[in-house]
Amino acid sequence: MTPRKYVLVLFGTLLLAALLLIPFSRNANPTSIGKPDGKTNVQPAPGTLVVDQLSDITVSVSLPNMQYQQLQELNRNFMMKYPHIQVELSNEPNKERAYDLWTLQSQQREAADIMLLDNGWVRSFAVRGFLKPADSMMTGDTLTDQMTGLLDSLRWNGYLWGVPKDLNPYIIVWNSALLKETGLKDPPSDFASFQAAASKMIELHPQASIVNWSAGDLQQQLTWLAAFQTKPSNLLKLLPLSEQQTQQLEWFQQMEVNLSRIDVDAINQLAEEFQNNNLFAAVIPWNQYERLNEDLRMKLTIDREQVYYPWLNGRSYAISSNSDEEEEAMLWIGGMTELMNQQMTYDRFGFLPARSSLYSFNSTLQSEQIHIPPAWWKNALNTKLADENLPISDPIWPEKWRQREKLWRMFSDGNFQLAEYMKSLAALE
Repeated sequence: MTPRKYVLVLFGTLLLAALLLIPFSRNANPTSIGKPDGKTNVQPAPGTLVVDQLSDITVSVSLPNMQYQQLQELNRNFMMKYPHIQVELSNEPNKERAYDLWTLQSQQREAADIMLLDNGWVRSFAVRGFLKPADSMMTGDTLTDQMTGLLDSLRWNGYLWGVPKDLNPYIIVWNSALLKETGLKDPPSDFASFQAAASKMIELHPQASIVNWSAGDLQQQLTWLAAFQTKPSNLLKLLPLSEQQTQQLEWFQQMEVNLSRIDVDAINQLAEEFQNNNLFAAVIPWNQYERLNEDLRMKLTIDREQVYYPWLNGRSYAISSNSDEEEEAMLWIGGMTELMNQQMTYDRFGFLPARSSLYSFNSTLQSEQIHIPPAWWKNALNTKLADENLPISDPIWPEKWRQREKLWRMFSDGNFQLAEYMKSLAALE
């Protein structure tokens, strides 16, 4: 055989060997097993995070400085755990400016992926098409650990539109010693009983105040009026005051000399008045009650029967309808509202948690859960509320509330001007 023929045979042999080896090299590549497009059917080991791309989400809140610092701390921990998700926080401490800003941004489809809304705003934002449903977050243990009175306040049109974060309900607290002096064991259940007890208390303590009402606090006014109404539904609807409610306010104007006007945030001043038996009753947020020392709390009686709107002073995370990062947003909300973080908020600021299991001793939190919220709150928050005690599905309800609050501030700052206040309410209709 000539050298030229040897070269041709050798070349043909090498070419045939290369063609035969191609299928084996393809099977040796794990990314091509089982799929003609070269993508793997092999699933990653459990707990292994497979990230296709980085995600950026934005979060807007309206929080006092200390609470915002806590959120920043929790957010840093979240991004360390999920480095493929970068979260940009923004805070507008003024609640009214925050509402105006978020409404405008939502209208222009420029809102943040996540907003921390007052519970009273959630239905309004949902009705206007500003939010995405949050039902997919409420599954399994997360759903069973929620409380009916809170979740129902966030439902509209068959969907859930927010994930509860915390709440700070207003309560009515009574001086137990003065109640006893007036012949009452429990707080008065109707306005006539309160009037009789207040008159008796003034006879015994002429310089004492029958109740503390802060100037301009509309929620305080609503909580007090609701406590002595058989049907307080028109209060949430922000309708003109009924004849009965008008008579109550007129009586307060007559008793103005025996009303105190201490701001609800001045809890030390309120505590001193209670301690010295100079104050019969007060309407305060729960976190302010938590700031009172244990000895004084033992001398006060909470009206547990008059809890009509526990959701009203609460907050929930909601996802904007213009968000393109819904899964990442859900993951972030889940991290911010987990049990340990809600417990931390309660420990630091006195805001009640939104998760049911934190209201009883939880074996999984033995070392951390030293401070446990009262069990009676769990019962109150798990109670299904009547429709008239749930938020109004009105797209401009928050604006109506602000308008009413502005009027109350105008006519309650300084001397009460209740006649002018009620005339102004009638003019709104």
